[in-house]
Amino acid sequence: MNFTSVGDLAQNLMLRRQGAGLKTDLTRLTQELTTGKRQDISSHVGGDFSALGSLKAAVRRLDAFSQARADFGIRLDATQTSLGSLQVAVSNYGTDILAASSLEQRDGLEAHAATAFSRLDQAVSYLNTQSAGRYLFSGTDSAQRPLASADDIMAALRPIASTATDVSDLNSMIDDWFFTPGAGFETAAYGGGSEVVKNVAISEQRKLDLPIKADDTVFRQMLRDLAMTALVAEDASVLSPSDERAVLAQVGENLIAVEDDLTALQRDIGLSQGVLEQEGVAADVERNSISLAVSEIENVDQFETASALEAVQYQIETLYVLTARTSQLRLTDFLR
Repeated sequence: MNFTSVGDLAQNLMLRRQGAGLKTDLTRLTQELTTGKRQDISSHVGGDFSALGSLKAAVRRLDAFSQARADFGIRLDATQTSLGSLQVAVSNYGTDILAASSLEQRDGLEAHAATAFSRLDQAVSYLNTQSAGRYLFSGTDSAQRPLASADDIMAALRPIASTATDVSDLNSMIDDWFFTPGAGFETAAYGGGSEVVKNVAISEQRKLDLPIKADDTVFRQMLRDLAMTALVAEDASVLSPSDERAVLAQVGENLIAVEDDLTALQRDIGLSQGVLEQEGVAADVERNSISLAVSEIENVDQFETASALEAVQYQIETLYVLTARTSQLRLTDFLR
């Protein structure tokens, strides 16, 4: 019969090696149970990290879009607030002026006209609103303030109004200043960009625009009518009282239309805010799904790890018992 014997030294080395291996497993399992993270991912994925890499890249893309949505959402919210403030500034103002001019209430008309400059100043202030260091109504050139001050606008218009000979002349010259390309408004009042904000990517599939600038027709019209009312209140022109009433009657009608236009702009911003929210919800669902897949690769099962840890502890205890018994063996004990 053949026997395979293991010497005392070899046996000791074998037990020490087994003990070291079990201690390594104990340390690994203890750390995995504590952190919940798998220590040897390479073995778990068979050395192929392509799937895990793709999942993490998808999470990074989703996080980038999430930040873009957050930034754009702040801008949309601030723009919506500014539009609401603008609407308050002109709310019912056009109706009041139109009613006072049609009833030929001189005192009432003058009282309403006297507030025109403060409303113009408010409108300019709201259109010069900043959010996170960017001007909301400057288009792509958000570092530049979009409008000159109300004082500067009035200073440019007074010399023009003083040369008007009648209602038609005054309206024509003021309209030219505000609406003619390359004229006063564009050279002396508007300082923002020439392009609107567009194609802001908020997800893989969706892009949004913010096509609103302080030089849009609706804002020019509002500023024009408030400035015109302020000019009348200052008697900056040589118009007769009846001509002034005619001017203010037209201003009242224009401001009523502007209020409707501002409501339409707020509606459009609200639609964009709704799309932003929907994309955010969809992205959260997708990110949670991908994060779960990553977690299944990187994280350990707590129950299985606890069971494996208990098994290793038992093996270590058994090894200690065997080592102790082996170390106590004597030749005389064997020969008895």
